Amino acid sequence: MKDIHLFAGANSAQGFCSHYQYLAMDSFKRVYILKGGPGTGKSTIIKEVARQIHFPLEKYHCTADAKSLDGLYIPALQVSILDGTAPHTIDPRLPGAVQQTVDLGSCWDYKALAARRQQIQELTTEISELYQIAYRWLAVAAGLADLVQELERHRDVEVQAQDCLAKILPIIPEKPQGIKRKAFASGLTSKGIVSFLPGLKAKSSIGLTGGNRAFNSQVLGEIARALKLRQIPAIYLYCGFQPKYLEHIYIPGEFALFSSHPPHVVWTADVTFGPDYRGPSELEAQSLFYMDKAVNNIAAAAKLHAELEACYNPHMNYQLVAELRKRISDEIADLNP
Repeated sequence: MKDIHLFAGANSAQGFCSHYQYLAMDSFKRVYILKGGPGTGKSTIIKEVARQIHFPLEKYHCTADAKSLDGLYIPALQVSILDGTAPHTIDPRLPGAVQQTVDLGSCWDYKALAARRQQIQELTTEISELYQIAYRWLAVAAGLADLVQELERHRDVEVQAQDCLAKILPIIPEKPQGIKRKAFASGLTSKGIVSFLPGLKAKSSIGLTGGNRAFNSQVLGEIARALKLRQIPAIYLYCGFQPKYLEHIYIPGEFALFSSHPPHVVWTADVTFGPDYRGPSELEAQSLFYMDKAVNNIAAAAKLHAELEACYNPHMNYQLVAELRKRISDEIADLNP
């Protein structure tokens, strides 16, 4: 099976939403929590460790910059590595026994960083303010999206959803391996909407098409309840824009149930169900307009974040960082599936 790419966090209408706790579960054999400032090498450690693993991986990307990795999970070993700093702060619950803190602060020149305190503080404040503005624009967009969903909710949709469920329930796999978790398949980044849906492959792939979120939500909710009753683990993928909504259900390599509606559309599926597509509405167009405004602020924050990283880069001892990375790689290599 190929590697899976997802997000563990999201820039949403409710602010930053984190599911990073599902990368630091007490049931795992080992969890490495990286602590350190921007530009200190956390993403590089995760990427380098990933290159040395010969098992299928789950790679969790940064919501600000999708090219960076903020998390890694190795299902065969039940081992994870993640960035545990704000805004997705994670601290050990079973320190030493499961979670190991990796302090990259031990690799920097704190005196040199202290001399740049004002610049670091100003950049940090500006970045935070830009994100808060972005979240306000997303809240406006979400209000319009919710209105669209209410207008779509009618009796015909409920009848169609029940018919769809009768066809999906019999093809759900009975005994898949894995652990129930939550994540995001798509996210609002500094480059706009990034979706990893095309890479989520399965033996059975079902698309809920037509753009009707009321229909999609009803079907997904019923399938989620059926999986819970049958004690079948799955990855529940929520809307990065409105994280209260479940958007997709994925059992790696076995079963995929994807929903299609603005701002993302399902590309292909083995089977599709759903009402006829009515085309984009004026309300949806307005919602996308405000989402674009949010993306502009996230992009501006990303530029400042690059400046913040540049404050740290010259004052890091990357040889020490490499030694920390090697220690992690060696410890993982000693583990057996």
